[in-house]
Amino acid sequence: MWNLLKSELLKLRRCQILLVGLVALALCPLVQYGSQLIVEAEYRNPNYDFSALFENVVWGNTQIFLPISLVMIGGWLIDRESTHDTLKNIMTIPVSMPKMLGAKLLLVGMLAVLLGIYSVGITLITGLTVGLSGLTAEVFFHGGTQIVLAALTTYLVCMPLILIFGQIRGAYLGGSILAFFLGYSMLFFKSGILASIYPFSAALILVGFDMSEYAGTTTSSTPLLAVIGVGIMVLWAVLLLLMSSNKKEIKSRKQANAKGKGKRAVRRLWEMRAKGIVLSLYKESRCRLYVSTKRFGIFLE
Repeated sequence: MWNLLKSELLKLRRCQILLVGLVALALCPLVQYGSQLIVEAEYRNPNYDFSALFENVVWGNTQIFLPISLVMIGGWLIDRESTHDTLKNIMTIPVSMPKMLGAKLLLVGMLAVLLGIYSVGITLITGLTVGLSGLTAEVFFHGGTQIVLAALTTYLVCMPLILIFGQIRGAYLGGSILAFFLGYSMLFFKSGILASIYPFSAALILVGFDMSEYAGTTTSSTPLLAVIGVGIMVLWAVLLLLMSSNKKEIKSRKQANAKGKGKRAVRRLWEMRAKGIVLSLYKESRCRLYVSTKRFGIFLE
């Protein structure tokens, strides 16, 4: 698994798809603070400080920016093996599809945590730049921890989308659009029970985020239901990893075998041609030797 993960890291180093996540998470604190400047005065928070900015970023990342980024990056990592026609070569190593997909999912999980840390840094820089007050060690630790943990739980929720749309050629963009709508739909669950079981809002509840202020939930959330909501998505991803990849693995191995048979057939054809050339040269040389012998015999007589 470590060799597969190292290989995926080397592939990702030469790609620009990471810019999607970097730009998206850099926009989040800017958009959240900018919204305070453009809204009407009656809706504006007069006590907007670092604590409010961190809460806004946790909400914005989980609702919009992280689902789009993670599904697009993860789906692209899987899709590139088909579009670049490298999947059949990987199957000849041999590496099973579950292991290959598992390595890619693990890489996306690592990226989710790194993007969360990156988001904490951008949020801190944004707050200091605009001159927000209320920055303490407690506020920074609490807000930063929530951002990183929310990135991890959002990744767990997005795993089935990454696997489904990554294995459909060219569909990862559609998967990221669907992830946007699914994340945005958190606003429509006003009941605490429904918000707890809905995977994207459950990702926030698991990190201790207060849904009542942002989604307007009328009843308190249930962490146990949130665990079930996220657990269902993880179980679904495991099933997809073990089941749906087998067909693709068989197909890829058949293509690899067919390619190998084709190469062997071409090799045999060239060997036959080479043997024919050698045989014809041998016969020609024997004929010349026979003629030379006859002429030499006539000369002796």
